[in-house]
Amino acid sequence: MILCPICLHEFDWSEDELYERTPAGRYQPLSLANVTGARREDLLRAAHVRCPAPVADPGLEHHLPYTYVRHGRPLVIGLVGGPETGKTHLLASMIGAIEQGGLRPYGLTTDAVDIERHAQYVDSYVNPLVVEREALSRTAHRSTAEPVDALLVNDGQHTTAVAFFDIAGEQLRSTAHEATRFVPALGGLLFVIDAATRSARLGDDSFRAVLDRLPKTGGRLDVPAVIAVTKSDAVRFQDPVDTWLYGDPDRLDPADVLKESRDVYAFLHRRGAQAWLSPYDKCRKCTLHFVSATGGAAADGRFPRGVRPRRVLAPLISLFAMTGVLRGYPEVGT
Repeated sequence: MILCPICLHEFDWSEDELYERTPAGRYQPLSLANVTGARREDLLRAAHVRCPAPVADPGLEHHLPYTYVRHGRPLVIGLVGGPETGKTHLLASMIGAIEQGGLRPYGLTTDAVDIERHAQYVDSYVNPLVVEREALSRTAHRSTAEPVDALLVNDGQHTTAVAFFDIAGEQLRSTAHEATRFVPALGGLLFVIDAATRSARLGDDSFRAVLDRLPKTGGRLDVPAVIAVTKSDAVRFQDPVDTWLYGDPDRLDPADVLKESRDVYAFLHRRGAQAWLSPYDKCRKCTLHFVSATGGAAADGRFPRGVRPRRVLAPLISLFAMTGVLRGYPEVGT
């Protein structure tokens, strides 16, 4: 059974009804009768499955890539954070690091779920940031719930489709907004906090909106979470940030994850940002990390010294371990 992240309809699917996307962006039936071998696999790679959920408006009909549903239930990761926290830069740096083979030391390889849309994301976000050194605009408001990118992650034996949702924090506050319908389908949470946060406020509204909306057992969430303290380069000379930000691990050590989580927790607590630690209190599994998506601040919309990401894959690796995409680390986050 597949849970559609767009409308939350759960359905059983087959290859009996496939579609192909036309150059105009429309979908038309795809017939694979009498098509075999490499040609069949090539067509399946670009095929789509129509979500069978009944809709009153034909305009709300939607399709999922065939590769998204063929490997079982996908992992849906939501990036959660208020405006100006750096979510968009963090995700672009993550995808850029993955494109450069950053998951290879962990025994993981990736392919695009939807080749065309992945290429659009790389062209629109990754290349402008990493190659052209341009600052990205903040997350745009969307009218519907769609992942900004999705990857097939393979550990040599199993493949998992991983979809990333990055929704503007203001939209997450509304349970009625179409763009937030994916929230109950989340299998992993990536909370983003600006390292400059120093406030006695009650935390981030988008944090509460997501944490309050997901079902709990025994008062806590079973959805694993990571907290990424972005823009840590701005406080890179402070202890213990300097200890972690310039480490470059090529393997996952649960003991080091625990130590870093402890240090991040203490760092935020000292800065009066206790309210931003709510994911740690409400999720059964949670890790905390210092990261920098760019390595420095932008000037006039550009990064004159280039973009130098630091530890951007650490939160994702930890989340993969807690969700079983990276197997063999059941103790991470507990």
